[in-house]
Amino acid sequence: MKNELKPMTVAALKVVRTSELGAFLDAGTGNSSDDILLHKTQQTAEVAIGDVVKVFLYLDPKKRLTASMRVPKMREGQIARLKIINVTKDGAFADVGAERGIFMPFAEMKGRPKVGDIVWAKLYSDKSGRLAVSMKVSDEMHRAKEKIMDIDAEKIFTFMQKNGGSMNFHDKTAPEKIYAAFKLSKAAFKRAVGHLYNQRRIEKIDGGFKLVDK
Repeated sequence: MKNELKPMTVAALKVVRTSELGAFLDAGTGNSSDDILLHKTQQTAEVAIGDVVKVFLYLDPKKRLTASMRVPKMREGQIARLKIINVTKDGAFADVGAERGIFMPFAEMKGRPKVGDIVWAKLYSDKSGRLAVSMKVSDEMHRAKEKIMDIDAEKIFTFMQKNGGSMNFHDKTAPEKIYAAFKLSKAAFKRAVGHLYNQRRIEKIDGGFKLVDK
């Protein structure tokens, strides 16, 4: 395509005509024969001439570029648990909620996932601009965990500030009591408390913790 529209990408395209098959989207080449079909079965809402719709582009069985309004349910760079839906000699395909599975090259795998496996992976654009998925997410997950721990720690710190500077919760407190107070699992609570303790913002007392006097 002259305007570099490629399969396995997401684009916002204008509806230029309709037919019994569905709607045709402007491919930007100036040639109506290049218009991209958005079949009725690939529409998640009614469209009309002049509408600009966000679509996922892929190749149909005849290798023609076609469109679907079922776009990936995750954004580029986002990490999620994805199901492997197909494995080929070139790699695997993961379900991201789009019309087609997204390719995962062997170079982006950790181990060799099988069909049906659920793996942690992120969505990214490869060198050609096509969407792909990668299981190399350990660094991002470590940063995700650190950010969540900071948020949990601030939640506990604020709770203590509002309750006289202390709390009667500790590592022996029942998980259900911790969840009722903070909406956190016991493991998350212990990580957040440890984070505050290492920062010397709280200190241990009998039956719990108190804020460190500055």
